[in-house]
Amino acid sequence: MDSIKLVITSLLANIAGLLFPIRNDIFGLVLLFSVNFFVGLLADVGNRKEWSFRKAFRFFRDATIYFVMVASIYMLGRLKGEDVAAVHCVSFMIYVAIYFYGTNILRNARLITNEHSTLYRILDFLYYIMSLRVLERYTCLKDYFDYEKHDENCC
Repeated sequence: MDSIKLVITSLLANIAGLLFPIRNDIFGLVLLFSVNFFVGLLADVGNRKEWSFRKAFRFFRDATIYFVMVASIYMLGRLKGEDVAAVHCVSFMIYVAIYFYGTNILRNARLITNEHSTLYRILDFLYYIMSLRVLERYTCLKDYFDYEKHDENCC
């Protein structure tokens, strides 16, 4: 039993050492996912919705999959000798997560504030900017949402 613990500990230590260059990105994702989870939880509780263990489990599953994807992409890039490219790829993935989860955080934060408060107006404005105005600047994002709408209307 002790040898199994030693093998697992050694394996985790080696993976942590390999991921050391992107540790700030990993911590950023943990922070982003935590804020998203707690703001979503507050929005559900604030709007008198029932706590859904299934929804929470789905969130943790998705977050785990995203962490594994980020770590795998970095490790594969590093094994290929493309350390800089791997870091840039991970950075891009982090910015994509910040955009989509940030938009979700703003949407949920609006739900838990008073509609006539200044904070609500700030959150509403930021949500408007992130959900619409970003599309005008990045044509690939606009194309993606247009494709998604077309795909929904198609079937």
